[in-house]
Amino acid sequence: MTNTAWMRRKMAARKYQPKRIRLLLIAESPPADEARYFYFEDVDTADYLFEEVCGVLFGGKPQHDKVPYLKELRRRGIFLVDLKPDAPRQREKLGPYVAPFLLNVEMLAPKSIILIKADVYDAAYSAMKEAGLPVVDVRIPFPSTGQQVDFRQKFRQALVRGGLENLNRPLPPSKAEEDDQV
Repeated sequence: MTNTAWMRRKMAARKYQPKRIRLLLIAESPPADEARYFYFEDVDTADYLFEEVCGVLFGGKPQHDKVPYLKELRRRGIFLVDLKPDAPRQREKLGPYVAPFLLNVEMLAPKSIILIKADVYDAAYSAMKEAGLPVVDVRIPFPSTGQQVDFRQKFRQALVRGGLENLNRPLPPSKAEEDDQV
């Protein structure tokens, strides 16, 4: 993993970071493929997490253009970060990343936190709860390798438990779509 890849991811995420974070999603780490990342606008394949998060929140997955979805996530105050942000996880334990992460997460001041992936939940939930962070107690699998249906069900459950069900509504029509309907 190159420093350039890390900076590119950081800049992409910063572009879509809300001013006030209502919901902070915490995933494991960036993908091994440097061309894929939740906040990259042009991802051709295997954008599982982005597609499934949007599928639940907006009632439909992005077909081609991620930008309207990224903008709407920002507008609704939804932001995703990685527990291990520097590079893809290479089988190392996530526990050592929790304490430094806790120091940084408070600066984001999220209203609610949802942990994505069983490993992330197992490593971070107890420490976040002890630190008084607003973490939702639902263990959610990563949405790949046949876990998509379980992910959707558990993610919806977490939204309800976190009092965030109002974030779950269709993507508003774009200006071009509104003009077409007139």
